[in-house]
Amino acid sequence: MSELDYEKVIGYAQKFNRWKQELFPREEYAYRNGCCFAFAHLLAEKAKDEGLLPLKVWSLPPAGKKLEAQFTTDNGLGTGKREWEGYHVALAIDLPIYKDSKKTERLVFDPIIFNAPVLEKDWKKILSAGGAAYFNVSGCRFGTEARKDTSVFGGSGYWLEKDPPMDLSSHAKMFVSRVDCGSTHFQPRNSALFMEAMKCRRNANASNLVRRCGNARSA
Repeated sequence: MSELDYEKVIGYAQKFNRWKQELFPREEYAYRNGCCFAFAHLLAEKAKDEGLLPLKVWSLPPAGKKLEAQFTTDNGLGTGKREWEGYHVALAIDLPIYKDSKKTERLVFDPIIFNAPVLEKDWKKILSAGGAAYFNVSGCRFGTEARKDTSVFGGSGYWLEKDPPMDLSSHAKMFVSRVDCGSTHFQPRNSALFMEAMKCRRNANASNLVRRCGNARSA
């Protein structure tokens, strides 16, 4: 079994946090909203600008059902449920996460559900909790390239409708700006991948400390 490169995973989490702080300083993703497509688009644009190859992962509910996920809330009620009727979409990037290996795993960067990047299988698991769900992957287009796309149903990877007749980044920012940040605040779920990376770092630091102490005693 390949050994996790915890430094890489922690680095991806730090990058994700920076992106969120730069793009969504009010933590708009942590409140009820209907614009997962906007968060995914702006994050994908940021990833592309930093030399990464962004993808989109999509989840659609079975007929007559909704996608749902449970969260902790800050309003004293303990837990809350978030639902998606039509679909949910998030940024995904294929990235190396193992030591001395170029092998990649598909990581999902979804600020609405998780506080750090997660393995695609963990993202799917949460959205399948209320019943079977359908999943798909697409690319994403930006700027002039996106405006040339006249197809319906997410040809640019923006949303599952015909693209709006305006710059997609401006459209996404407009939707994010409309999020009511006075409503219930949800705490994104912990990423199992990030938690494992932090555990590996703690173990490595403890081992290094023991080794240094042993060397000092023998000196």
